[in-house]
Amino acid sequence: MIINNLSLVFSVVTTIISFIFAGIVLWRWVGARRHGRHSPYLLAWGIGLCLYGIGAFSQIVLYFVWSSFFFGLWYWAGAIAVAPWLGQGTVYLLWRKGNIARNIQMALILVCIMTLPWALFLTPMNAAAWQPHTDMTPLINDILTKGGVRVFSPIMNIWGTIALVGGAIYSAILFRRKQILPNRMIGNWLIAAGGLFPALGGSLIRAGVPELKYVGEMIGVILIFAGFLLATRVPEEVKEMHKRRRAASNPQA
Repeated sequence: MIINNLSLVFSVVTTIISFIFAGIVLWRWVGARRHGRHSPYLLAWGIGLCLYGIGAFSQIVLYFVWSSFFFGLWYWAGAIAVAPWLGQGTVYLLWRKGNIARNIQMALILVCIMTLPWALFLTPMNAAAWQPHTDMTPLINDILTKGGVRVFSPIMNIWGTIALVGGAIYSAILFRRKQILPNRMIGNWLIAAGGLFPALGGSLIRAGVPELKYVGEMIGVILIFAGFLLATRVPEEVKEMHKRRRAASNPQA
């Protein structure tokens, strides 16, 4: 019971942090749009973080009551959609030329649109296997039959994790080699570490400790949040340089 209560606490903390994080990212995206800057990576990360929060919130609901809708939403958001949307933000940063990132996003949107109603309304569920005050992870195989919408989970998670973690590691190494913007280097290492923690969930389930999956999700979103704030912080010397450039381009201001 203590472990189950802890999984509820972890889910609550994860939900709160995820939605706060998503709000900050989406607000920055709106601000960029107002200034005429196209920042699709912020939108992709904002969507991914909203899904992160939706998955954690669905676990809270399922802790108390059974709902086929929230179980389908919990599985779709957490096991299918979160990782590739977070990874898509990194894809936009790495492939800024051409239409590669946009084409990948179109494929991602199509998969999400197809799998959402499949998970919510078209997947048979064994409601009798649900137990109150219980983590849903150990009950997946009892509630959902193998196959069906579940075939998308490993594909989407592998792709999303490679994009998010691999892209963050690549960026961190790049900043280290150039010896510039150390805050971005450290921030990308934190993002990479944060992306790995939720990915370890499958290993924890196979190791017989599925309850720790929610610890990984909580630590993961905290590290990604810290890494994002650090990586996007503009150093004072860069701010001064921008001020001098604006003053030089508009001497009458």
